[in-house]
Amino acid sequence: MLGAAVAEASGADARTLQRRANEAFRTKEYAEARDALQRLVRLRPEDALAHYNLACALARLGETEAALDALEDAIGVGFINFHHMAHDKDLAPLRGEPRFQAVLLGWGELLDMRGEADLESAREALGPRYHYERDEMLRLNFASSLPAESFEAARAEIDRVAAYADARLFPQPDPDDPRADAWVTVILPTPEDFVRFVPAEGVGGIYDRDRRILVTSDIGPSLRHEFLHVLHHRRMMRLGQTHPLWVQEGLGTLVEDLEEGPDGVERAVPSWRTNIARRLRDAGRLTPWRTLFALDDERFMRTRANAQYAQARAVFMDLERRGALAEWLRNYEQTFDEDPTGVLAFERTLGAPLAQIEREHRDWLSGVPLVADVMRRAPVWLGVALSGGAGDGLVVEDVVTRPREAGERLRPRDVILSIDGRPVRTTQEVERVMGDLEPGDRVLLDVRRGTRRLSFEALVFRR
Repeated sequence: MLGAAVAEASGADARTLQRRANEAFRTKEYAEARDALQRLVRLRPEDALAHYNLACALARLGETEAALDALEDAIGVGFINFHHMAHDKDLAPLRGEPRFQAVLLGWGELLDMRGEADLESAREALGPRYHYERDEMLRLNFASSLPAESFEAARAEIDRVAAYADARLFPQPDPDDPRADAWVTVILPTPEDFVRFVPAEGVGGIYDRDRRILVTSDIGPSLRHEFLHVLHHRRMMRLGQTHPLWVQEGLGTLVEDLEEGPDGVERAVPSWRTNIARRLRDAGRLTPWRTLFALDDERFMRTRANAQYAQARAVFMDLERRGALAEWLRNYEQTFDEDPTGVLAFERTLGAPLAQIEREHRDWLSGVPLVADVMRRAPVWLGVALSGGAGDGLVVEDVVTRPREAGERLRPRDVILSIDGRPVRTTQEVERVMGDLEPGDRVLLDVRRGTRRLSFEALVFRR
């Protein structure tokens, strides 16, 4: 059974019924689950997961025809997680039924129809201010509020993450595989629309896997992070696994900061997150690995979340440094049923007890350099106050320090897109770039001014 439905809440009654059904499934009281879910689908007839969970309860009770009816109802209102359906033990009694087999045979066509409907829904919701496009290879719908060049930059970041995942994490499925993945809608919203989608403060983006919607405030770290979640969730669904958050978020944060090395290969690099992990190590406050790996999702998110994210990223960055990241993931997937924490995969991959691997990790972490971030700002700056923009760069709010020499210079409302060819979509990225510079250096800025695109040199000042 899938978790609680991700439709907008329809009131206290619906939430009560969902909790009752969840508890009944936990205690294997399937008749009680059926009764609660039948009431829930009457209350929320467009809730695809409620219909699906009802099918699970009915199948468990041996009510085969009613279960198939509920499953078809779920598909009719948007359920398309066929990989999960194919693995779901609750539906085992339906496997040999012709109607169930017909759904599997029509898998690809149903997914494509759902993807087209999702794009049309985005058009209706967001209107003509957005640009709409499809990526057949990656099975993505796009709804973008960005200028054309910035949208192409976003597409390039997605391709970049897909290539990294294919080479370093898990191979991407064959596009001709009849067991296709669901389409995902990527929304690159205006700042005003982003707040509507993601009202929580301090969140750069979300991937809602049940509604198959990715929304991001920037086309840099947040987009890379959330799109890695898309690829990872697709992988988990194919395997019938749900990896713990330390794995999901560790991989998501890994791709937030990538750089191409001298060999032309992209690797994760130190960032504000590794700063946190390094400081925790120096203060003797790192979470022991066995504790970190065993955290349930709620404790991972609510107990020093930034610290947990940082430590998870550092673990995977260390595995990448050792050239063992892909091997660990293969071992982890193979041993998941035996040990979902990942300890066995570490010992199998690196051929040593976990305690030894963890000691080596702490020694390595002590030498990871601290980089400039918003908490430990670079000693130099461009002499301008910056704020978040539309996600493709940072907006100049005020010019504080003006260079004496003549020439093109930054103005209020300019959008800085890159510094010396390095894209800067967040304040963290600006600080990291400035941390490599000295007072008096000159940098090449890529700037959007109104509808014009400009490139010019600017002086770097002592802060």
